[in-house]
Amino acid sequence: MLKVTVHSGLLKTRSAQNVLAELDIAYKVKSPVATFMVGLAKQGCGQTAPGIVTGYPRWSSSLWDLTARALAQGLYQRDQIEPSGAVDRRCAYATRICAAIEHMTTHDRGNELATVEILQRGKQRGLYTATFNEDLLGVRTADFEFGRKKLDHAELLLRAICWTYFGVDTLGPKPGLILPSTIMLGGVEKFHIAALPEPAQSGFQRYQAARKLAVDQDDMARGEDYVRFLKEG
Repeated sequence: MLKVTVHSGLLKTRSAQNVLAELDIAYKVKSPVATFMVGLAKQGCGQTAPGIVTGYPRWSSSLWDLTARALAQGLYQRDQIEPSGAVDRRCAYATRICAAIEHMTTHDRGNELATVEILQRGKQRGLYTATFNEDLLGVRTADFEFGRKKLDHAELLLRAICWTYFGVDTLGPKPGLILPSTIMLGGVEKFHIAALPEPAQSGFQRYQAARKLAVDQDDMARGEDYVRFLKEG
C-alpha cells in the first residue's frame, strides 16, 4: 500500500502533529493494468467516500501521477476534475506545505519514495512554487496559481501535481503500459533492459536483482521475467 501524508510546514519539520490530510492507495486488483482502492481523510473533516482508480498501468509513470488520480477520486469521486478557475486574490492560502509518499507493509512503514514542498511565491495570495522529488524520476519544479475562498490542502496538492506533470490544472491522459520490444534469441523471447524508459527500467532492475534473475552479457533479459515483474513487482 502507498500512504501519502500532507503536512503543514517544510519536510524537515513534518510530524504526526502537523498532518493535514492522509491518502491511502491499495491494490484491489494487482495486475499489469491494476485497480486501486482509495481512502482520503482530511483534518477536521474525517474520511471522505472511498474511491477506485481503475485500469492504471503499473510502472508506467510518476507515483505523483497515480496520486493525482487517487486524489481526484477521494475529493470528487471522478476520473477527471474541473479547471479551478481564476484565483480569487482574497482567497485562503498556505505559506508552506509538504507531502511524502511511503510504501507501507502490514508490519511497519516502508521506504519513502517521493516528496514535495509547496511554497507561497512572494507575498501575493494564490501564487505557489512546487518542488517534487521522486526516487526513480528525480526532481521537477513548477510555478502555478490556485486559490479558493476555503483552502483544501489535498486539492492544493492535486493542483500542484497537475501543473507540474501535465502543464494544466486538470489531469492529463492516463499513461500507457510500458512493454518492451522483444526478439527471439536461442528460442527465448528477450529484450534490452536499457531500452526501457523510467520508471520501468529501474523498477525491473531492482526486481531482477532481488530475485537474482539471469541476464545476458549484452543486458538482455527474458520477456517472461518482465511480465512477472508487471504482475508482482
